[in-house]
Amino acid sequence: MQFPRLIESDLERLLNKNRSVLLFGPRQTGKSTLIENFLAKVKQKKIIYRLQDINNYQELIKNPELVQQRVEIELKSGPVLLFIDEVQKIPILMDSCQYLIDTYKEKIRVILSGSSARKLRTIGTNLLPGRVIIRNLHSLILPEIQEKKEQRIVPVKFQSDNYPDTNISLEDLLFYGSLPGILKEKENEIREDLLKSYVLSYLEEEIRAEALSRNLGLFSRFLELSAFESNSSPNMSKLSQETGIPISTIKNYFQLLEDTLITYSIPAFRKKSRKQILTTPKYIYYDTGIRNAASGMPFNKQILKTELSGKLFEHFISLELIKRIKYQYSSWKYFYFRTNHGIEVDFVIQTDDELIPIEIKYTSTPDSKHIRHLKVFMEEFNCKQGYLIGLFKNALKLEKGIYAIPWNEI
Repeated sequence: MQFPRLIESDLERLLNKNRSVLLFGPRQTGKSTLIENFLAKVKQKKIIYRLQDINNYQELIKNPELVQQRVEIELKSGPVLLFIDEVQKIPILMDSCQYLIDTYKEKIRVILSGSSARKLRTIGTNLLPGRVIIRNLHSLILPEIQEKKEQRIVPVKFQSDNYPDTNISLEDLLFYGSLPGILKEKENEIREDLLKSYVLSYLEEEIRAEALSRNLGLFSRFLELSAFESNSSPNMSKLSQETGIPISTIKNYFQLLEDTLITYSIPAFRKKSRKQILTTPKYIYYDTGIRNAASGMPFNKQILKTELSGKLFEHFISLELIKRIKYQYSSWKYFYFRTNHGIEVDFVIQTDDELIPIEIKYTSTPDSKHIRHLKVFMEEFNCKQGYLIGLFKNALKLEKGIYAIPWNEI
């Protein structure tokens, strides 16, 4: 069972034009599956190295020149497609790829996947500018999970007739996230085990590989607290007091999470305002399931009867908007807005033409109190439209330029 992916047609278009591609994305987002699907359709000679395979890894870490040598031998009998999975594990292989592309041009296509740009940059490895096209894969978005619904705020151009036979609820998405491998599982206990295993794997493999966290226990505590506070602007002093970690180290840890694609940052909206506004960015974990597992939250749906329900819902909707913008609206920007006096707008989109403020509430009944801050923002920055996203059955016009939108129609 596989989910259709928005980026698949774009990747195939590039590769069919003989372009080389570097596909970045967090682990378990489906990079390998996506590329394997393409490779299965290609009749061209293929050379494949999966660096998570201990045999491939040990062979190439000792003798990275083997890639170039093998490709050059195979090129004697025709064009070659080279695929290296998780290339950041042996960054020096990027130099071999650069040489092969520069030397053999149209005779070779290179496909690389990676889940961290940090190590590549740290050792000075270039990302093959002008030679390789970079694309990013995220966890699933709603149009990849559910059959076509109305898209009213950030529509994406995507159509598929090949949805898996699943019955995924909003509760599932809030608790277990939207990683393909997690949603394929029918049993919630297995989903929980997989998510917890992911967090342990991240701690053991990614962090130790970075050689930055000498005390894994301290970093584990930081990970738990940062996950619990995900989608908020972190109080560095408070985190330092609760963990015993210096503020400078905490800042480095947040940068590490972003560089290893575990979090996105949401900048504060800083356009000139009559009000004093906060300027510290928010950090948001790339998947609600990973956030929940890393924070140690119990996977008990009674939680949705507590205040945490609103936090999880806002987290999920914010991620959905971020991923859609990153996929198809590269010139757009996104922010959050908050003043020192507590006026806050959950999400602000800056399109090429306008500002669109958005409030996100875990409620099925829109109320005037839900749009109070929205109206303040719209008046100050002369916005034409604003949205309240919630559990509503239908889209509603609340006031002039302000609309209530169901969560699955954004």
